Amino acid sequence: MKTHKHFFPALTGYRAIAAWMIFVYHFTPFNSPKYPEWIKRIIWEFHIGVDMFFVLSGFLITYRYFNDRPIHLKKYLVNRIARIYPMYFLITAAVFVVGYLLNQNWGTEKTYELLTSVTMTKALFSSFFLKGIPQGWTLTLEEMFYLTAPLYFILIRKSKKWLYTLPFVLFIAFAALKFIFDFPANKYGFLQTNIHAYIIEFFAGIGLALLLLSKRSVKLKFSATWLGIGIILFYLLSRHGFAQIFNLKSDIGRFLEMAFLSILGIAPLLWGLIHENTFLKRLLSAKTMVLLGKSSYIFYLIHKGFIPVLINDYIWDNKLFIFILLNIISILLFIWIEEPLNHYIRKKFGSTKRT
Repeated sequence: MKTHKHFFPALTGYRAIAAWMIFVYHFTPFNSPKYPEWIKRIIWEFHIGVDMFFVLSGFLITYRYFNDRPIHLKKYLVNRIARIYPMYFLITAAVFVVGYLLNQNWGTEKTYELLTSVTMTKALFSSFFLKGIPQGWTLTLEEMFYLTAPLYFILIRKSKKWLYTLPFVLFIAFAALKFIFDFPANKYGFLQTNIHAYIIEFFAGIGLALLLLSKRSVKLKFSATWLGIGIILFYLLSRHGFAQIFNLKSDIGRFLEMAFLSILGIAPLLWGLIHENTFLKRLLSAKTMVLLGKSSYIFYLIHKGFIPVLINDYIWDNKLFIFILLNIISILLFIWIEEPLNHYIRKKFGSTKRT
């Protein structure tokens, strides 16, 4: 694979860490009473692996495409489809096939679940939010960001003010739509989820990329890496306490919470992993971590579902064993299926290659 300015090895290794955090969140080995409560509370916040992915997506898409004027829309869309859809579709299909074979049941609801899953729109409906690949709800947000990012770039090129105002405009617009569609006849809960609270995270990534693309000399008197890690640790340690005081489950509470975490924590960490020569950067840039990072998308898709259930029920229920085996399966699927399909689709349907 060709290496160029768009590839940051440490950020690829970072993807593995984010995916692993989500695995630990779903399969925590610390539920036993012998572990102190504060450890359990920290692990319960490891869902931030999702937030780490959203900020990274905003950064990478902006860094790669912001200066394409005009953006080659066909190539852009083919690249995005080739990157996320083939494995998502194959694993989604496997989930529904296995589910049918086990339950021998298929009705109208199941058809809707399948349609919203394969179109990556399930997070728009509260009834289908966790259907199919449960964690696949995040792909709805990724899809929406990919489709709208070129428009954001046009507006931000016209005025940098859009970088700061768009997250609030979009949040308010979606909140209004959520209110409008909140009526009994909305059977499947269309637009009744809080996905609009996450838009700020993509814009944190956009802002970071624009800072990098500006070529401005930024001299920090502190380590951005350790600032980011410090803020993230503060969030993990204190989030439970703040949740007792503030309503972090509300849309505005979630929005402000994600703004704090993404702008002050995740974005500085990414900046440090790009610019600072730290042990963490060297660790995440190692070949093994890069390979694990490249296969982390598959790991994320399969870490919760029928595959770990089968491993648990028929091979061994040890969480560490399941974790290791899922990583091995992910690497093999990446090498044998995901990467070849990615390159084939880009070559077949894209005008030029972009690795």
